[in-house]
Amino acid sequence: LEQATTPEACCQRELQSREGMFVNRDACLTGIERFQNRQGCYTVILNSFETYVYLAGALTIGVLAIELFAMIFAMCLFRGIQ
Repeated sequence: LEQATTPEACCQRELQSREGMFVNRDACLTGIERFQNRQGCYTVILNSFETYVYLAGALTIGVLAIELFAMIFAMCLFRGIQ
């Protein structure tokens, strides 16, 4: 049986981009998993989204609090003018 070769696109690179240098291209192509990207795009995107979801939530709550205080301040000013 012939061993299935790994596609070059699955090999890890120094910088995770199309132009980055391979960590170890030959070892990757022969099937050593240490030099291969084993996670799919969906999993990687989901993991990075989970990292920033709390930051996005905190930012949203902060903006909402500022908007609420601005609205209360505007109401107080409006009552003061009348």
